[in-house]
Amino acid sequence: MAQEPNPFKHVTFMDTNCAAKAGMVTVAGGAMGFLMALFMNAVEMRDMDYGRTKQSTRYVLRRDINKMFGMAKGFAIFGAFYSIFECQLEKLRIRDDATNSFLSCMFSSMVLAAESVGWKGLMMSGLGGGMFGGVMYYVQIKFMNH
Repeated sequence: MAQEPNPFKHVTFMDTNCAAKAGMVTVAGGAMGFLMALFMNAVEMRDMDYGRTKQSTRYVLRRDINKMFGMAKGFAIFGAFYSIFECQLEKLRIRDDATNSFLSCMFSSMVLAAESVGWKGLMMSGLGGGMFGGVMYYVQIKFMNH
């Protein structure tokens, strides 16, 4: 009698531990947000005050660093919520598909937008985030198969 292959052979520590996955995604999201903000600030056109160069340079650097850390924090928080929601949905639904990605991005977007918008904005934010998650899932599958 032939032995059946083990379906959990490829499972790693990161696949089973939601806290470790969320921690890694939070750090990686923060780094990605910081680097993206660094690039966006490098190509940004800005008006310079040439009168007092030392003070204006200090002001611009302080403002840019605050923007970079703000974007890094936003990416890190979104990544943490996304990975926690996705990990829990995978455990509840016992499958990994586009629905998990859609729902995880939808819930993450809605949690982050909860303070700033009304219920209509919350629904639109969730729909947009969910569509982004679904598209990213299919892009990921396309690149993993080639």
